[in-house]
Amino acid sequence: MPLCGNIRRGISMSFDTLRHYWEIARASLMEERAQGNPAKRQRDEVEFLPAALEVLETPASPVGRALMWALMVLFSIALIWSVIGKVDVVAVAQGKIVPNGNSKVIQPLEAGIVKAILVSNGQHVMAGQPLIELDPTDATADVGKSRTARIDAMLTAQRAQALLDAQRDNKPPQLPAIADATPERQHDVQRLAEGAFIEYRSKLTSLRAELQKREQELQTTRHKIDGLQQTLPIARAEEADYQSLLGQNYVPRHAVLEKQQTRIQVEQDLTSQQSYARELADGIAEQRQDIETAIAQFRREQLDALNQAQQQLAQVQGDEAKSEQKQTQTHLNAPVAGTVQQLAIHTVGGVVTPAQELLVLVPDDAGLEIEVQILNQDIGFVRPGQDAAIKLDAFPYTHYGTLPGRVISISQDAVKDDKLGLIYPARINLLKSSIIADGKSEALAPGMASSVEIKTEQRRIIEYLLTPLLKYRGEALRER
Repeated sequence: MPLCGNIRRGISMSFDTLRHYWEIARASLMEERAQGNPAKRQRDEVEFLPAALEVLETPASPVGRALMWALMVLFSIALIWSVIGKVDVVAVAQGKIVPNGNSKVIQPLEAGIVKAILVSNGQHVMAGQPLIELDPTDATADVGKSRTARIDAMLTAQRAQALLDAQRDNKPPQLPAIADATPERQHDVQRLAEGAFIEYRSKLTSLRAELQKREQELQTTRHKIDGLQQTLPIARAEEADYQSLLGQNYVPRHAVLEKQQTRIQVEQDLTSQQSYARELADGIAEQRQDIETAIAQFRREQLDALNQAQQQLAQVQGDEAKSEQKQTQTHLNAPVAGTVQQLAIHTVGGVVTPAQELLVLVPDDAGLEIEVQILNQDIGFVRPGQDAAIKLDAFPYTHYGTLPGRVISISQDAVKDDKLGLIYPARINLLKSSIIADGKSEALAPGMASSVEIKTEQRRIIEYLLTPLLKYRGEALRER
Protein backbone atom coordinates (compact mmCIF):
# COMPACT_ATOMS: atom_id res chain seq x y z
CA MET A 1 0.00 0.00 0.00
CA PRO A 2 2.72 2.58 0.86
CA LEU A 3 4.45 1.68 -2.45
CA CYS A 4 1.29 2.31 -4.42
CA GLY A 5 0.82 5.62 -2.71
CA ASN A 6 4.33 6.75 -3.56
CA ILE A 7 3.75 5.84 -7.23
CA ARG A 8 0.54 7.81 -7.35
CA ARG A 9 2.20 10.83 -5.79
CA GLY A 10 5.13 10.64 -8.28
CA ILE A 11 2.76 10.46 -11.25
CA SER A 12 0.70 13.32 -9.88
CA MET A 13 3.78 15.51 -9.46
CA SER A 14 4.92 14.74 -13.05
CA PHE A 15 1.55 15.73 -14.47
CA ASP A 16 1.58 18.89 -12.41
CA THR A 17 5.02 19.82 -13.74
CA LEU A 18 3.94 19.22 -17.35
CA ARG A 19 0.77 21.18 -16.80
CA HIS A 20 2.80 24.05 -15.37
CA TYR A 21 5.08 24.23 -18.41
CA TRP A 22 2.15 23.89 -20.79
CA GLU A 23 0.40 26.79 -19.13
CA ILE A 24 3.51 28.96 -19.43
CA ALA A 25 3.89 28.10 -23.14
CA ARG A 26 0.23 28.72 -23.75
CA ALA A 27 0.27 32.07 -22.03
CA SER A 28 3.33 33.14 -23.95
CA LEU A 29 1.75 32.10 -27.28
CA MET A 30 -1.47 33.97 -26.49
CA GLU A 31 0.51 37.03 -25.52
CA GLU A 32 2.36 36.96 -28.86
CA ARG A 33 -0.86 36.61 -30.81
CA ALA A 34 -2.34 39.49 -28.85
CA GLN A 35 0.64 41.64 -29.70
CA GLY A 36 0.29 40.89 -33.48
CA ASN A 37 3.42 39.87 -35.43
CA PRO A 38 6.28 40.40 -32.99
CA ALA A 39 9.80 40.75 -34.14
CA LYS A 40 11.50 37.54 -34.99
CA ARG A 41 13.83 36.39 -32.22
CA GLN A 42 17.45 35.83 -32.88
CA ARG A 43 18.87 32.32 -32.84
CA ASP A 44 20.64 32.88 -29.50
CA GLU A 45 17.37 34.17 -27.99
CA VAL A 46 15.46 31.13 -29.14
CA GLU A 47 18.01 28.82 -27.55
CA PHE A 48 17.11 30.18 -24.06
CA LEU A 49 13.37 29.63 -24.52
CA PRO A 50 11.62 26.59 -23.09
CA ALA A 51 11.88 23.49 -25.31
CA ALA A 52 8.31 23.73 -26.56
CA LEU A 53 8.68 27.41 -27.45
CA GLU A 54 12.05 26.74 -29.08
CA VAL A 55 10.40 24.23 -31.41
CA LEU A 56 7.63 26.66 -32.21
CA GLU A 57 10.00 29.56 -32.78
CA THR A 58 12.41 27.57 -34.97
CA PRO A 59 11.18 27.57 -38.63
CA ALA A 60 10.94 24.21 -40.43
CA SER A 61 13.82 23.31 -42.81
CA PRO A 62 12.73 23.59 -46.52
CA VAL A 63 15.03 20.73 -47.58
CA GLY A 64 12.72 18.00 -46.39
CA ARG A 65 9.68 19.57 -47.99
CA ALA A 66 11.56 20.10 -51.29
CA LEU A 67 12.82 16.50 -51.22
CA MET A 68 9.29 15.25 -50.64
CA TRP A 69 7.92 17.27 -53.56
CA ALA A 70 10.80 16.16 -55.78
CA LEU A 71 10.13 12.50 -55.00
CA MET A 72 6.43 12.95 -55.69
CA VAL A 73 7.14 14.62 -59.05
CA LEU A 74 9.63 11.92 -60.04
CA PHE A 75 7.22 9.18 -59.07
CA SER A 76 4.44 10.82 -61.08
CA ILE A 77 6.68 11.20 -64.12
CA ALA A 78 7.83 7.57 -63.81
CA LEU A 79 4.25 6.38 -63.51
CA ILE A 80 3.12 8.37 -66.54
CA TRP A 81 6.14 7.20 -68.57
CA SER A 82 5.47 3.56 -67.62
CA VAL A 83 1.93 3.90 -68.95
CA ILE A 84 2.78 5.85 -72.10
CA GLY A 85 6.30 4.68 -72.92
CA LYS A 86 7.00 1.47 -74.87
CA VAL A 87 10.10 -0.67 -75.25
CA ASP A 88 11.04 -3.29 -77.85
CA VAL A 89 10.58 -6.97 -77.08
CA VAL A 90 13.33 -9.00 -78.76
CA ALA A 91 14.04 -12.65 -79.41
CA VAL A 92 17.75 -13.36 -79.14
CA ALA A 93 19.25 -15.91 -81.55
CA GLN A 94 22.83 -17.01 -82.08
CA GLY A 95 24.30 -17.59 -85.52
CA LYS A 96 27.04 -16.81 -88.00
CA ILE A 97 27.50 -14.91 -91.24
CA VAL A 98 27.09 -16.98 -94.43
CA PRO A 99 26.93 -16.05 -98.13
CA ASN A 100 23.37 -15.75 -99.38
CA GLY A 101 24.37 -17.39 -102.67
CA ASN A 102 25.36 -20.55 -100.80
CA SER A 103 29.02 -21.40 -100.59
CA LYS A 104 30.25 -23.86 -103.19
CA VAL A 105 31.66 -26.96 -101.53
CA ILE A 106 34.34 -28.64 -103.64
CA GLN A 107 34.23 -32.46 -103.30
CA PRO A 108 35.82 -35.34 -105.24
CA LEU A 109 33.58 -37.82 -107.01
CA GLU A 110 35.80 -40.80 -106.23
CA ALA A 111 38.60 -41.65 -103.86
CA GLY A 112 42.00 -40.60 -105.11
CA ILE A 113 45.51 -39.40 -104.38
CA VAL A 114 46.27 -35.69 -104.29
CA LYS A 115 48.61 -34.79 -107.14
CA ALA A 116 48.70 -31.00 -106.75
CA ILE A 117 47.17 -28.28 -104.55
CA LEU A 118 46.96 -25.13 -106.66
CA VAL A 119 45.28 -22.66 -104.26
CA SER A 120 45.48 -21.47 -100.66
CA ASN A 121 43.08 -20.07 -98.10
CA GLY A 122 41.91 -16.55 -98.90
CA GLN A 123 43.04 -16.74 -102.54
CA HIS A 124 40.70 -15.30 -105.16
CA VAL A 125 40.06 -17.56 -108.16
CA MET A 126 38.25 -17.16 -111.45
CA ALA A 127 35.52 -19.44 -112.79
CA GLY A 128 37.06 -22.58 -114.31
CA GLN A 129 40.44 -22.06 -112.62
CA PRO A 130 42.05 -25.34 -111.44
CA LEU A 131 41.95 -25.80 -107.68
CA ILE A 132 43.15 -29.34 -106.92
CA GLU A 133 44.45 -32.14 -109.15
CA LEU A 134 44.08 -35.82 -108.28
CA ASP A 135 46.13 -38.68 -109.72
CA PRO A 136 44.33 -39.66 -112.97
CA THR A 137 45.98 -43.10 -113.42
CA ASP A 138 43.00 -45.22 -112.37
CA ALA A 139 40.50 -42.97 -114.11
CA THR A 140 42.51 -43.04 -117.34
CA ALA A 141 42.69 -46.85 -117.21
CA ASP A 142 38.93 -47.05 -116.72
CA VAL A 143 38.37 -44.74 -119.69
CA GLY A 144 40.60 -46.90 -121.89
CA LYS A 145 38.86 -50.07 -120.77
CA SER A 146 35.42 -48.61 -121.38
CA ARG A 147 36.44 -47.24 -124.79
CA THR A 148 37.81 -50.64 -125.86
CA ALA A 149 34.60 -52.34 -124.74
CA ARG A 150 32.56 -49.79 -126.70
CA ILE A 151 34.59 -50.31 -129.88
CA ASP A 152 34.28 -54.10 -129.55
CA ALA A 153 30.52 -53.81 -129.13
CA MET A 154 30.28 -51.52 -132.17
CA LEU A 155 32.38 -53.90 -134.30
CA THR A 156 30.29 -56.87 -133.19
CA ALA A 157 27.10 -55.03 -134.10
CA GLN A 158 28.53 -53.97 -137.46
CA ARG A 159 29.65 -57.53 -138.21
CA ALA A 160 26.19 -58.93 -137.44
CA GLN A 161 24.50 -56.28 -139.57
CA ALA A 162 26.92 -56.86 -142.45
CA LEU A 163 26.21 -60.62 -142.36
CA LEU A 164 22.46 -59.94 -142.41
CA ASP A 165 22.89 -57.67 -145.43
CA ALA A 166 25.12 -60.26 -147.11
CA GLN A 167 22.52 -62.99 -146.57
CA ARG A 168 19.81 -60.77 -148.02
CA ASP A 169 21.84 -59.66 -151.04
CA ASN A 170 23.80 -62.92 -151.41
CA LYS A 171 27.02 -60.92 -151.52
CA PRO A 172 30.15 -61.03 -149.36
CA PRO A 173 29.83 -58.89 -146.19
CA GLN A 174 31.41 -55.45 -146.08
CA LEU A 175 31.85 -53.64 -142.74
CA PRO A 176 31.74 -49.81 -142.61
CA ALA A 177 34.72 -48.03 -141.08
CA ILE A 178 34.59 -47.06 -137.38
CA ALA A 179 36.53 -43.93 -136.47
CA ASP A 180 37.80 -45.08 -133.06
CA ALA A 181 38.77 -48.60 -134.19
CA THR A 182 42.29 -49.34 -135.41
CA PRO A 183 42.69 -50.62 -139.00
CA GLU A 184 44.08 -53.91 -137.69
CA ARG A 185 41.05 -54.46 -135.48
CA GLN A 186 38.64 -53.64 -138.31
CA HIS A 187 40.52 -55.99 -140.65
CA ASP A 188 40.25 -58.83 -138.12
CA VAL A 189 36.52 -58.33 -137.74
CA GLN A 190 36.12 -58.15 -141.54
CA ARG A 191 37.92 -61.49 -141.89
CA LEU A 192 35.70 -63.00 -139.18
CA ALA A 193 32.60 -61.82 -141.02
CA GLU A 194 33.85 -63.17 -144.33
CA GLY A 195 34.72 -66.51 -142.72
CA ALA A 196 31.29 -66.79 -141.11
CA PHE A 197 29.60 -66.01 -144.42
CA ILE A 198 31.76 -68.53 -146.32
CA GLU A 199 30.88 -71.19 -143.76
CA TYR A 200 27.20 -70.34 -144.11
CA ARG A 201 27.31 -70.52 -147.90
CA SER A 202 29.27 -73.79 -147.81
CA LYS A 203 26.65 -75.32 -145.57
CA LEU A 204 23.88 -74.17 -147.87
CA THR A 205 25.77 -75.47 -150.92
CA SER A 206 26.18 -78.89 -149.29
CA LEU A 207 22.53 -79.05 -148.30
CA ARG A 208 21.39 -77.99 -151.75
CA ALA A 209 23.71 -80.51 -153.44
CA GLU A 210 22.25 -83.28 -151.32
CA LEU A 211 18.78 -82.04 -152.20
CA GLN A 212 19.59 -82.07 -155.92
CA LYS A 213 20.98 -85.59 -155.63
CA ARG A 214 17.83 -86.86 -153.95
CA GLU A 215 15.64 -85.10 -156.48
CA GLN A 216 17.54 -86.81 -159.31
CA GLU A 217 17.18 -90.19 -157.59
CA LEU A 218 13.48 -89.57 -157.16
CA GLN A 219 13.17 -88.72 -160.84
CA THR A 220 15.02 -91.92 -161.81
CA THR A 221 12.85 -93.97 -159.47
CA ARG A 222 9.72 -92.47 -160.93
CA HIS A 223 10.91 -93.45 -164.40
CA LYS A 224 11.42 -96.99 -163.15
CA ILE A 225 7.96 -96.97 -161.61
CA ASP A 226 6.50 -95.79 -164.89
CA GLY A 227 8.25 -98.65 -166.72
CA LEU A 228 7.12 -101.24 -164.20
CA GLN A 229 3.59 -99.93 -164.31
CA GLN A 230 3.65 -100.38 -168.10
CA THR A 231 5.24 -103.85 -167.84
CA LEU A 232 2.88 -105.19 -165.18
CA PRO A 233 -0.26 -105.40 -167.44
CA ILE A 234 1.78 -107.20 -170.09
CA ALA A 235 3.07 -109.70 -167.53
CA ARG A 236 -0.44 -110.28 -166.26
CA ALA A 237 -1.78 -110.75 -169.83
CA GLU A 238 0.96 -113.22 -170.71
CA GLU A 239 0.22 -115.15 -167.53
CA ALA A 240 -3.48 -115.26 -168.41
CA ASP A 241 -2.77 -116.36 -171.96
CA TYR A 242 -0.51 -119.18 -170.80
CA GLN A 243 -3.14 -120.25 -168.33
CA SER A 244 -5.61 -120.51 -171.23
CA LEU A 245 -3.12 -122.46 -173.38
CA LEU A 246 -2.34 -124.73 -170.43
CA GLY A 247 -6.03 -125.66 -170.29
CA GLN A 248 -5.86 -126.66 -173.96
CA ASN A 249 -2.57 -128.48 -173.35
CA TYR A 250 -0.74 -126.34 -175.81
CA VAL A 251 2.00 -125.34 -173.40
CA PRO A 252 3.64 -127.14 -170.54
CA ARG A 253 2.90 -126.22 -166.95
CA HIS A 254 6.41 -124.89 -166.21
CA ALA A 255 5.90 -122.28 -168.94
CA VAL A 256 2.87 -121.00 -167.04
CA LEU A 257 4.89 -120.94 -163.84
CA GLU A 258 7.60 -118.87 -165.50
CA LYS A 259 5.03 -116.27 -166.62
CA GLN A 260 3.55 -116.24 -163.15
CA GLN A 261 7.00 -115.71 -161.65
CA THR A 262 7.63 -112.84 -164.09
CA ARG A 263 4.37 -111.16 -163.09
CA ILE A 264 5.19 -111.52 -159.37
CA GLN A 265 8.66 -110.08 -159.89
CA VAL A 266 7.26 -107.06 -161.74
CA GLU A 267 4.75 -106.44 -158.94
CA GLN A 268 7.47 -106.69 -156.28
CA ASP A 269 9.76 -104.35 -158.19
CA LEU A 270 6.93 -101.83 -158.59
CA THR A 271 6.09 -101.96 -154.88
CA SER A 272 9.75 -101.57 -153.96
CA GLN A 273 10.27 -98.63 -156.30
CA GLN A 274 7.11 -96.92 -155.06
CA SER A 275 8.29 -97.32 -151.45
CA TYR A 276 11.71 -95.98 -152.36
CA ALA A 277 10.10 -93.03 -154.17
CA ARG A 278 8.14 -92.18 -151.06
CA GLU A 279 11.34 -92.33 -148.99
CA LEU A 280 13.07 -90.05 -151.45
CA ALA A 281 10.15 -87.58 -151.38
CA ASP A 282 10.26 -87.50 -147.58
CA GLY A 283 14.02 -87.02 -147.67
CA ILE A 284 13.68 -84.20 -150.19
CA ALA A 285 11.10 -82.43 -148.00
CA GLU A 286 13.36 -82.88 -144.99
CA GLN A 287 16.34 -81.60 -146.94
CA ARG A 288 14.42 -78.54 -148.02
CA GLN A 289 13.43 -77.99 -144.38
CA ASP A 290 17.07 -78.28 -143.39
CA ILE A 291 17.95 -75.59 -145.91
CA GLU A 292 15.24 -73.28 -144.58
CA THR A 293 16.35 -74.03 -141.04
CA ALA A 294 19.96 -73.23 -141.87
CA ILE A 295 18.94 -69.92 -143.45
CA ALA A 296 16.66 -69.02 -140.51
CA GLN A 297 19.23 -70.15 -137.95
CA PHE A 298 21.94 -68.01 -139.52
CA ARG A 299 19.61 -65.01 -139.57
CA ARG A 300 18.52 -65.63 -135.98
CA GLU A 301 22.12 -65.95 -134.82
CA GLN A 302 23.05 -62.66 -136.44
CA LEU A 303 19.96 -60.91 -135.08
CA ASP A 304 20.74 -62.22 -131.58
CA ALA A 305 24.35 -61.11 -131.94
CA LEU A 306 23.20 -57.69 -133.17
CA ASN A 307 20.71 -57.25 -130.33
CA GLN A 308 23.21 -58.38 -127.71
CA ALA A 309 25.89 -56.12 -129.14
CA GLN A 310 23.52 -53.15 -129.14
CA GLN A 311 22.58 -53.79 -125.51
CA GLN A 312 26.21 -54.14 -124.56
CA LEU A 313 27.00 -50.98 -126.53
CA ALA A 314 24.39 -49.00 -124.59
CA GLN A 315 25.83 -50.27 -121.31
CA VAL A 316 29.47 -49.62 -122.16
CA GLN A 317 28.61 -46.17 -123.49
CA GLY A 318 27.20 -45.36 -120.06
CA ASP A 319 30.29 -46.83 -118.42
CA GLU A 320 32.51 -44.81 -120.72
CA ALA A 321 30.63 -41.61 -119.88
CA LYS A 322 31.06 -42.35 -116.18
CA SER A 323 34.74 -43.10 -116.67
CA GLU A 324 35.26 -39.87 -118.60
CA GLN A 325 33.43 -37.98 -115.87
CA LYS A 326 35.68 -39.61 -113.28
CA GLN A 327 38.69 -38.58 -115.34
CA THR A 328 37.34 -35.03 -115.57
CA GLN A 329 36.75 -34.98 -111.81
CA THR A 330 40.43 -35.59 -111.18
CA HIS A 331 40.79 -31.90 -112.11
CA LEU A 332 38.73 -29.95 -109.59
CA ASN A 333 38.00 -26.50 -111.02
CA ALA A 334 36.23 -23.46 -109.60
CA PRO A 335 32.55 -23.46 -110.63
CA VAL A 336 32.30 -19.68 -110.10
CA ALA A 337 34.60 -16.79 -109.35
CA GLY A 338 35.14 -16.40 -105.64
CA THR A 339 37.41 -16.72 -102.62
CA VAL A 340 38.89 -19.98 -101.31
CA GLN A 341 38.09 -20.80 -97.69
CA GLN A 342 38.36 -23.77 -95.34
CA LEU A 343 41.01 -25.60 -97.37
CA ALA A 344 41.04 -29.05 -95.75
CA ILE A 345 44.06 -30.70 -97.43
CA HIS A 346 47.65 -29.58 -97.39
CA THR A 347 49.62 -32.72 -98.31
CA VAL A 348 50.50 -33.74 -101.86
CA GLY A 349 50.16 -37.51 -102.07
CA GLY A 350 47.45 -37.63 -99.43
CA VAL A 351 44.35 -39.74 -99.93
CA VAL A 352 40.89 -38.20 -100.29
CA THR A 353 37.59 -40.05 -99.97
CA PRO A 354 34.42 -39.69 -102.07
CA ALA A 355 32.36 -36.58 -101.20
CA GLN A 356 35.03 -35.31 -98.78
CA GLU A 357 34.84 -31.53 -98.37
CA LEU A 358 38.18 -30.30 -99.68
CA LEU A 359 37.47 -26.56 -99.64
CA VAL A 360 34.69 -23.98 -99.69
CA LEU A 361 34.42 -21.36 -102.42
CA VAL A 362 32.55 -18.16 -101.54
CA PRO A 363 31.13 -16.57 -104.74
CA ASP A 364 32.04 -12.96 -105.50
CA ASP A 365 28.46 -11.92 -106.18
CA ALA A 366 27.12 -13.53 -103.03
CA GLY A 367 25.69 -11.11 -100.48
CA LEU A 368 25.89 -11.83 -96.78
CA GLU A 369 23.26 -13.27 -94.53
CA ILE A 370 23.20 -14.52 -90.99
CA GLU A 371 22.12 -18.07 -90.35
CA VAL A 372 20.61 -18.15 -86.87
CA GLN A 373 18.96 -20.69 -84.61
CA ILE A 374 15.68 -19.47 -83.15
CA LEU A 375 14.72 -21.08 -79.86
CA ASN A 376 11.48 -23.01 -79.66
CA GLN A 377 10.11 -20.60 -77.06
CA ASP A 378 10.52 -17.63 -79.45
CA ILE A 379 9.37 -19.14 -82.75
CA GLY A 380 5.73 -18.16 -82.19
CA PHE A 381 6.63 -14.45 -82.27
CA VAL A 382 9.19 -14.32 -85.10
CA ARG A 383 7.94 -13.49 -88.60
CA PRO A 384 9.64 -12.75 -91.94
CA GLY A 385 10.09 -9.03 -92.43
CA GLN A 386 10.79 -8.19 -88.78
CA ASP A 387 13.72 -5.89 -88.08
CA ALA A 388 16.75 -7.12 -86.19
CA ALA A 389 19.82 -5.69 -84.49
CA ILE A 390 23.01 -7.66 -85.12
CA LYS A 391 25.86 -7.79 -82.63
CA LEU A 392 29.14 -9.21 -83.93
CA ASP A 393 31.48 -11.03 -81.57
CA ALA A 394 34.44 -9.71 -83.56
CA PHE A 395 33.31 -6.10 -83.05
CA PRO A 396 31.83 -5.56 -79.56
CA TYR A 397 28.59 -3.62 -79.91
CA THR A 398 29.36 -1.46 -76.86
CA HIS A 399 32.19 0.10 -78.84
CA TYR A 400 31.24 -0.37 -82.51
CA GLY A 401 27.46 -0.51 -82.29
CA THR A 402 25.09 -2.91 -84.02
CA LEU A 403 24.19 -3.61 -87.64
CA PRO A 404 20.65 -3.47 -89.06
CA GLY A 405 19.06 -6.61 -90.46
CA ARG A 406 15.73 -8.14 -91.41
CA VAL A 407 14.27 -11.63 -91.14
CA ILE A 408 13.87 -13.13 -94.64
CA SER A 409 13.05 -16.80 -94.04
CA ILE A 410 12.23 -19.24 -91.25
CA SER A 411 12.31 -23.02 -91.44
CA GLN A 412 8.91 -24.71 -91.29
CA ASP A 413 10.25 -27.59 -89.21
CA ALA A 414 12.40 -27.81 -86.11
CA VAL A 415 15.88 -29.30 -86.00
CA LYS A 416 17.28 -31.17 -83.01
CA ASP A 417 20.30 -29.50 -81.43
CA ASP A 418 22.34 -31.31 -78.78
CA LYS A 419 22.67 -28.20 -76.61
CA LEU A 420 19.63 -26.05 -77.43
CA GLY A 421 17.07 -28.77 -78.04
CA LEU A 422 14.57 -28.12 -80.82
CA ILE A 423 15.51 -25.02 -82.80
CA TYR A 424 14.28 -23.39 -86.02
CA PRO A 425 16.94 -22.34 -88.56
CA ALA A 426 16.32 -18.88 -90.00
CA ARG A 427 18.12 -16.39 -92.22
CA ILE A 428 18.63 -12.71 -91.49
CA ASN A 429 19.46 -10.31 -94.30
CA LEU A 430 22.41 -8.05 -93.52
CA LEU A 431 21.53 -4.54 -94.68
CA LYS A 432 25.20 -3.52 -94.46
CA SER A 433 28.20 -5.53 -95.61
CA SER A 434 30.74 -3.58 -93.57
CA ILE A 435 31.19 -1.96 -90.18
CA ILE A 436 33.05 1.19 -89.16
CA ALA A 437 35.91 0.24 -86.83
CA ASP A 438 38.45 2.83 -85.67
CA GLY A 439 37.48 5.15 -88.47
CA LYS A 440 37.86 2.52 -91.20
CA SER A 441 35.27 0.46 -93.02
CA GLU A 442 35.88 -3.21 -92.27
CA ALA A 443 34.29 -5.75 -94.62
CA LEU A 444 32.33 -8.55 -93.00
CA ALA A 445 33.38 -12.10 -93.76
CA PRO A 446 31.51 -15.42 -93.72
CA GLY A 447 31.95 -17.37 -90.51
CA MET A 448 31.80 -14.40 -88.11
CA ALA A 449 29.80 -15.34 -85.02
CA SER A 450 26.96 -13.02 -84.11
CA SER A 451 24.06 -12.49 -81.73
CA VAL A 452 20.84 -11.30 -83.36
CA GLU A 453 18.08 -9.48 -81.51
CA ILE A 454 14.87 -9.79 -83.50
CA LYS A 455 12.28 -7.12 -82.66
CA THR A 456 9.08 -9.11 -82.26
CA GLU A 457 6.80 -6.47 -80.67
CA GLN A 458 6.57 -3.40 -78.39
CA ARG A 459 5.29 -3.51 -74.82
CA ARG A 460 4.44 -0.84 -72.24
CA ILE A 461 6.80 -0.59 -69.29
CA ILE A 462 4.00 -0.98 -66.80
CA GLU A 463 3.21 -4.35 -68.36
CA TYR A 464 6.70 -5.53 -67.42
CA LEU A 465 6.04 -4.43 -63.83
CA LEU A 466 2.58 -5.97 -63.64
CA THR A 467 3.38 -9.21 -65.48
CA PRO A 468 4.92 -10.98 -62.42
CA LEU A 469 1.97 -9.90 -60.26
CA LEU A 470 -0.56 -11.07 -62.83
CA LYS A 471 1.34 -14.31 -63.22
CA TYR A 472 1.41 -14.96 -59.49
CA ARG A 473 -2.26 -14.03 -59.18
CA GLY A 474 -3.19 -16.41 -62.02
CA GLU A 475 -1.14 -19.27 -60.61
CA ALA A 476 -1.93 -18.74 -56.95
CA LEU A 477 -5.49 -20.05 -57.21
CA ARG A 478 -4.38 -23.19 -59.05
CA GLU A 479 -1.51 -24.29 -56.83
CA ARG A 480 -1.93 -27.20 -54.46
